Amino acid sequence: MPEEKGLGSKLLGLFVEAKDDTPAEGTPAVGADDGEKSAADIVAELAGQAAPRKGAPHVGPAPVPSAAVARPAMSVPAPTGPVTPAVVDFDAVFKTSGLDASELDRVRKAEELLKGLPEATPVDIKRQIVEASLKAFGFDVTKIVGAAQTQLKALDTYVRLNEQATAKAITDATAQIAQLEDKVISLRADITKRTETLASLAAAADGRKGQVHRVLEFFNSPAAPAAKP
Repeated sequence: MPEEKGLGSKLLGLFVEAKDDTPAEGTPAVGADDGEKSAADIVAELAGQAAPRKGAPHVGPAPVPSAAVARPAMSVPAPTGPVTPAVVDFDAVFKTSGLDASELDRVRKAEELLKGLPEATPVDIKRQIVEASLKAFGFDVTKIVGAAQTQLKALDTYVRLNEQATAKAITDATAQIAQLEDKVISLRADITKRTETLASLAAAADGRKGQVHRVLEFFNSPAAPAAKP
């Protein structure tokens, strides 16, 4: 049995004819006037089938690769090893920029439609499919574009604020390290001074001990024998 087609493949069949000029399997040709459903009707029908069920969670947008976001130069050292994307609640980030749940859903729906289309589909065809499908969902493409642009700005701001916080933390830590290094130098100098002072005191004590020993040796020497009468 052939595998069930995804939404992207079904939609693609409404806009692209097979090489033998026959409609894609399982879908009527665009503009058919033989009483069959029109492309717009089928798009609307598929939109209803793909609409999320009440209470079903939405799939969140994929994390934006770090290389895709332009970042200002900061006094933050580059990572020394591989970078693993952090777990970030991007919806919360977007909401802080003023986007509401409906605006997030518009962009999410456009992402889902794009993901469902084959990579080899021409861009113009993709645009026709996605725009027709979004209209069937009741989404305004202009509002989707505006919401997506706001998301990009929110991501740039999110990264920039974290860079500034990281740069400040590094600056503070560097200053503390410098203070600690100065303290280490001071303590090492104190150790050296105390060690040299101790050696000097010990040398002076040894010299004095030699003088005391000579006194003791003098008095402890054997008495001379008495002279005979």
